Amino acid sequence: MNLPCQLLRKYAYVCVALSISASPIFAQENGTRRIRVLHITEPIKIDGRLDESEWSQADVATDFRQQEPSEGEPASEKTEVRLLFDDKNLYVGVHAFDSEPSHINARELVRDATFSNDDKVEILLDTYHDRRNAYRFAVNPLGTQQDALITDEGRDLNLSWDAPWISAGRIDQTGWIVEIAIPLTILRYTEGADTWGLNFARIIRRKNEENLWTSWQRSFGLERVSQAGELVGVDEIKRRRLLEVKPYPSGGWREGVPLIGEPGFDAGMQAKAGLEVAKIGITPSLTVE
Repeated sequence: MNLPCQLLRKYAYVCVALSISASPIFAQENGTRRIRVLHITEPIKIDGRLDESEWSQADVATDFRQQEPSEGEPASEKTEVRLLFDDKNLYVGVHAFDSEPSHINARELVRDATFSNDDKVEILLDTYHDRRNAYRFAVNPLGTQQDALITDEGRDLNLSWDAPWISAGRIDQTGWIVEIAIPLTILRYTEGADTWGLNFARIIRRKNEENLWTSWQRSFGLERVSQAGELVGVDEIKRRRLLEVKPYPSGGWREGVPLIGEPGFDAGMQAKAGLEVAKIGITPSLTVE
């Protein structure tokens, strides 16, 4: 084989290799998608506006792929998700761009609704990174909430789990934006662990389109926790202690002390003898979680 032919064949191999490594399927099967959460010192105001400077400094999860209707194709509308945390909350900011904002579906105002007719975004957090169990938080463009616990890779979905978290959403000329604050006290995780599992899904209802950040294949989906991406930087998240004060009644008695009202009871004689009348009171109990 002469030199020009050898160079041509070598060049062809390089081109094929580059095209394969750049393909979304290669990235999905051979590389885990990963972003870093940004540590901040000032709390974020949850108002549906990503106008704090910290949002612009955070890593961006984008390049969503369709699960439906065209598996693996780029999403028809752009989605950007950012994450921040301080000593109290994990913050999620979502900008769901839409070329036709007047056609965004957003009607549901009841918490834990199915959002069967609404656009929505879902966030999956595998805080123990066990690749089997996770928290799922969902919001529509109005900021209406739904939450659930995923166990055993989605074989069990506990929709009755309810936790206190904050969300706000609004629709503008670019699409819709939601801000979320998830208190660290409602999450269970190992302090000092460097990675959590992470994934996002977006539903564009009028197009019957479901897009995911990773695990977009129809055989997987959001609830397949083992196929989630990764959130790094979480080793700086400290576990907050939850303190509860629970009052409860307690009582006691002294052997040989007559009950009040019974024959033989003499409060004066009891006082002189140094005996105590039985008491019932409220004793606080401190629980540290």
